[in-house]
Amino acid sequence: MDIRLSREQLADYQRDGYLIVKGFLSADELTPLYQAYQGDPSIDGSLYGMTDKAGAAHPINIWVDLGNDIIGTIPRLERVVNCVEQILGEPCYHWHSKFTNKPPGCRARIDWHQDYTSWYDDGCLFPHMLTMALAIEPAARANGCLQVVPGSHRMGLMNHQDVPNFEARLEAAKDRLGLVHCELETGDAVFFHCNTLHGSGANDSDRSRLMLFSSYNAVSNQPLEAAIGSNEWGRFMGITPEERRVRPMQKLPDDTLVRRADMPAFGRTPFKRPIDTPGEGYTRAVALET
Repeated sequence: MDIRLSREQLADYQRDGYLIVKGFLSADELTPLYQAYQGDPSIDGSLYGMTDKAGAAHPINIWVDLGNDIIGTIPRLERVVNCVEQILGEPCYHWHSKFTNKPPGCRARIDWHQDYTSWYDDGCLFPHMLTMALAIEPAARANGCLQVVPGSHRMGLMNHQDVPNFEARLEAAKDRLGLVHCELETGDAVFFHCNTLHGSGANDSDRSRLMLFSSYNAVSNQPLEAAIGSNEWGRFMGITPEERRVRPMQKLPDDTLVRRADMPAFGRTPFKRPIDTPGEGYTRAVALET
């Protein structure tokens, strides 16, 4: 299997700052991961909550190292890495991955933001970075699907700390560029630029919304330690500067999930432990209610 993006798809991404690829993975490939998560939704108690501006939290888990399990395999699949490198135009490496889950009735939102506001503070000079968001189960408006402002990646990095300015620019961007709800079926993927404005709403349905997000950086864009900032948006994840450096990533054959059907969903990939953030303005990690 050699899945590549077409010229038209690459042009769409460059214009819009995002691209939906239907059926990127099959439902059969993802069923073991979905079933494992449903059987242990706390992943042995390792999930925690990430708060929105209103203080509501949704379950999240983050990892950098990629182990010999399903969640360590998906970010290394040839079809994933090849498409990322097509978009970036150069070799990439794994930045981090995460689950984001919105259980039925979850009131937490993902506040509007650009990922590069955090990754800039990690010391990256250029926005040569992107994320693949993979639907582990269907995502629709009702259960809080990903939303993007198409073309907003061309606005450059916005000042997220100046809230009135940010909100004024966000509303103007929505008015001029529109708003897209990325409604997905199981196995559909969205690739989006690190400067693309995105967020998601509350889950007003009786269905959960589980997604896996894998982010990548261009090898040439390794962070500069001297350029690391306060990182109000990403510090809570507890990822160290050493973990942000370029590390070799072996691509795995696209049939790995099918050929190794006995591979565990998780357990061999270490999760990051969140850290306490210093105060007002910082994104917080909180313990989930049981």
